[in-house]
Amino acid sequence: MDHEQRNWINRYLMPDEYVLWNGRPGKGHLLAPSDIYMIPFSIMWCGFAIVWETGVLTGGAPFFFKLWGIPFVCVGLYMVFGRFIFKSYIRKETIYVITNKRIFSFKRNQIQTLDYHMNPTRNVTRYQDGTGTIRFYTTSTFNIFFNPGQSFGQNDQYFELENISDVDRVLQILSN
Repeated sequence: MDHEQRNWINRYLMPDEYVLWNGRPGKGHLLAPSDIYMIPFSIMWCGFAIVWETGVLTGGAPFFFKLWGIPFVCVGLYMVFGRFIFKSYIRKETIYVITNKRIFSFKRNQIQTLDYHMNPTRNVTRYQDGTGTIRFYTTSTFNIFFNPGQSFGQNDQYFELENISDVDRVLQILSN
């Protein structure tokens, strides 16, 4: 952590709080478990939109129909390619900080904190290269009360340290 980052982070610390670890997400592992469903859907969406737009443009359809398909093609291209480019961009702008009291996630202009001593449920995903993702779940009592058929773990809020190097070391820091 350079001097400028240290000064910037110190603005958010309480008087008796100090930094134990800081890091950034790695470049790899852009796929998430939800991509099992998202990739086929996005390919079908984009393929249909491109075929439809090509047919409209070459078939002499009215001008409105030519315009109508453009947003669908753009959404399809984002779902197939753009979301991975955007995820990489956000990772470059992300800093994680673990203190003796809290975990911070600084993503562009958004700051999230979590008091990890309150013992939220943790889920750890380890990759073969030693990196991993630690996700902290906090069950919302509101969700359980108003959705009685819903089980714990569904639509819970989570906080994650995504694709961090040496995930075992970070887990050890969190355990102390």
